[in-house]
This record gives sequence, structure tokens and C-alpha cells, in this order.
Amino acid sequence: MRWDRLTLGIGFGYALLAWGLGFGAVLPSLRDEVSMSSSLAAMHGAMFGISLILFSSFGTRLFQAFSNRAVVVIGFAGMTAGGVLFGLGRTTPLTLAGATVGGLGAALFVIVVPSIVFAQQPSTATQAMSTLNAFPMLSATLLPIAISGAAAVDISWRFAYLAPVLLIASFMFLVAGRSKVAQAPAVEPTGLATILAVPLFARRWLLMVCGVLVELGTVTWAASIMREQGHASKGIAALLTVGFFVGMAAGRISLSHILRRFDMNQVIRVSFLGSLVSLVPFLLGPGLAVRVIGLTTLGLSLASIYPASITRLFELHHDTAALGRAAALASGCGVTFGPLLLGAISDMVGLGWATVVLPLFLLAGLLLASSTPLRRGARVAQVSPA
Repeated sequence: MRWDRLTLGIGFGYALLAWGLGFGAVLPSLRDEVSMSSSLAAMHGAMFGISLILFSSFGTRLFQAFSNRAVVVIGFAGMTAGGVLFGLGRTTPLTLAGATVGGLGAALFVIVVPSIVFAQQPSTATQAMSTLNAFPMLSATLLPIAISGAAAVDISWRFAYLAPVLLIASFMFLVAGRSKVAQAPAVEPTGLATILAVPLFARRWLLMVCGVLVELGTVTWAASIMREQGHASKGIAALLTVGFFVGMAAGRISLSHILRRFDMNQVIRVSFLGSLVSLVPFLLGPGLAVRVIGLTTLGLSLASIYPASITRLFELHHDTAALGRAAALASGCGVTFGPLLLGAISDMVGLGWATVVLPLFLLAGLLLASSTPLRRGARVAQVSPA
């Protein structure tokens, strides 16, 4: 993997995304100040997923009209502005507006980055994607610590959230502001419907949806689960989620080394199986210590699924722009429906029963991984549903 200013800037961009959209760590504090239902609270995180779905489904002309550099710049501006608006908002419409602007910017960034990375570092794309996806985990590790620290010294969570948004955005601008952004080679455009009609691609795409849904559902609601199910205090509940992000970061940093020894499909199967096992102590306990161990191992187990899933999609076709939109659509479905399902079911029957969603989708992902043989280097040269 080659480190340059653009690659480092993309890493900071992912860190900004994770911090700015890290609503799970701040939702308990926000809901103490602003009255809102669980479904409405979940809508903050869902705006990112909805934006991914909209842009990936209907944004083909937009991405053809603008260069990758222009899309990255617009996305960066949106993430920064959205984070500031959310952090300053003291009413639900304002915080939702901030989440919407940040989600739109983050969606643009996420859709175009895989294409940039695969064009810029084609021989080390898997390592690059897994390493870059460790940046948001490192950022997300520090967010609950900052929120807990602010509560401990009686400082507003808003300052602890806002200051790093501006700091990370400044670093990204200084590091990569003048970098040249790789543009994927021009190819005949491929429609998403055409690609998703291929059974092998559809199975890999659905597997990615399952992994992202569980990851984002956990990220958004982990602090609330620790507080409501584990009976932790507000500040401690956010702090106890740190293990999840530490596990995710460690798993993604080590993924490229793991793939040198094990087949990618084996890694994905073990990831889903390990996540299923880890959910038991996280959701059921007993005690906070057991829940923390379960949440940490859950993060470690889940870490490989997203970067490995993207690599498996990009193996199947030459139109990286279309593949980027397909991957973003999968992420959008997971980001949107993971937190929303938990929030909606929580409003109806309580958070404890709502968490049943997580093992159900992990089981679905495991079944998809077990039914999808992987031959390294397999490629769908002519996209056909046959």
C-alpha cells in the first residue's frame, strides 16, 4: 500500500464521517435536552443511509457530470457543515437538518472513494480499503471517550463533539487540499439493475447489506443498550462502547495480513459466526463487564465484513463507478434500516426485544456466505443474469 497525501486525506475524511455521524454516542445526552422518540432519534443516523440510497440509485448523471475531485470536495464540505449544524442545534428540526446535510456529504464521499482507491492503488486495493476503514473506527473510539470525559468534568457534550469536527476537517484540508484525485478509466456505463440481476453479485450484495445493518445498528444503539439493559449511567454507557470500536480498528488493520493465510470466504464466514456468538454476552450479560467483553469481540468479528465485501463486489466487473454505487446502495440499506428497525421496534416492545434484529441478520449473512463459493480472481466479464 502506498501512502501519499490523498490517501491520508481520505483516511481523515473517513474519520470525519465517523465522528460527525457518530450519533449513537451522543443520543443519550441529546435526548436529555431534546425530547424525541426512539424512532425519531434513529432518523438522525438513518439520514446517511437514505442519502446513500438516493445517490446510488438516482445519481448516475451527477457522478458523470462532476469529477471525482469535485465530488470529494462537496462531500467534505457537507460533512463539516452538517456536523457543525448538528452540534449547535437545540431543537429536533435543527439536529435533523444537521444529520441530513452531513449524511448527504458523507454519502457522496463514500460512493466515490472506492473508485478512487481502486484506480490509484489497483494492486493493493484490498489492503488500502481495509486500512482506510480503520480510520473511522479509531475516530469512533475517541468519540465516546470524549463524551464521557465531558460529562465527568461537567462540560457540554456539544463542545466535546464540535471541536474535533473542526479539527479533523482542518487536517483533511491541509493534508489533501491540493492533491490530484485519480479518475477511473472511462468505460461503457452499466446500470445497477443489470449488475444486481446477476445471482452471484446479488448474493454478495445482500451479504454486505446484512453486515452493514448489524454494524450500524450496533454503533447507533450500543450506548443505549448499555444504559437501558445494562443499567449503566449516561457517561459510563458511552464509555463502555469504546471496546467495539477498538475491536473494529484492530480487525481492519490486521485484515490484509489475515487474508495472506486464509481464503476471503473463510474469513467472512468466521466473521459472521463470531459475531453471532459475541452477541450473546453483549445482549444478555450478566453484568456490565460481560456485556463489554461481548461488545468488544463483536467489533473484532464484524470488522472484516465491510472491506472484504467491497473487494468481492469489485472482483466481478470492470465498471468501478457502477460498483461504487452498488456498494453504496448496500451500505445505504444497512445504515438506514439497521438503526430504524431497532428504533421502531423499541418504541413498540422495548429495546430488549428490538435487539433480536441483530442475530437474525447475522444468521442471514452467514447463510449467504456459506452458499456463495468464492474463487479468488473470479470476474463477471459480460454482465448477464444467466
